[in-house]
Amino acid sequence: MLIHKLTRHVLGFVGFLSRAEAYFKTCCFCSKKNNMAYVLDNSSRDVSRLSYLPKECVLPKTSEKVVLDVYDAKLDYERLYETVKDVIDDGRTYPQESMDRDHFESYYLSHNVFVARSNGSLVGAFYVKPNFPGRSSHICNAGFVVHRDHRNKGIGEFLFRNYLRIARDLGYEGSFFNLVYATNVGSLSICRKLGFAEVGVVPRAGRMKGMGYVDAHQFYYDLTSLDADADPK
Repeated sequence: MLIHKLTRHVLGFVGFLSRAEAYFKTCCFCSKKNNMAYVLDNSSRDVSRLSYLPKECVLPKTSEKVVLDVYDAKLDYERLYETVKDVIDDGRTYPQESMDRDHFESYYLSHNVFVARSNGSLVGAFYVKPNFPGRSSHICNAGFVVHRDHRNKGIGEFLFRNYLRIARDLGYEGSFFNLVYATNVGSLSICRKLGFAEVGVVPRAGRMKGMGYVDAHQFYYDLTSLDADADPK
């Protein structure tokens, strides 16, 4: 009888632990799907208001023609995954240490994604998503990548400039970059050039590949201050 009671208590406790584990996996601070401290609404914003896309531009630095457009899975998936994985593996600009396809899809493709193509092939991209849920979902975040073969051509700045207008036109009112690592020299330079407000520094925020711990800078941009008719180049 005693053994039977003990067994019943043990099984009951195991059942409690199982339910507790399931609960914590769905809590906001343990969401694998969102991969961040908050659970976000995964719906993308309506891109029909972006009537100026696709848009052809000429890069001032190289005179190369590029087309800015909405991400198309059939055209862009493999090349974008290759580009994001390469940037992650480089270990100098993003906090992730690896990037498989499932992680890529849940992280990079969860909301709105825009790409730059040259001769029909992706050369760079950025996502736009809320940085916070609910009452602060009017503030967005973005993640930029440039294909290895097309760096140092001015594509990064081209993407940043167009991101501001696109984010505003998607209905966001502010942009906040949480972790621009000190090793991300290109993004630091562009943020400062374009007038982002540098609002903070997080000491030793990232353990970067082959470099140890580095600080991260935080930037904010008031999207409501943009000229309504401005057409970024």
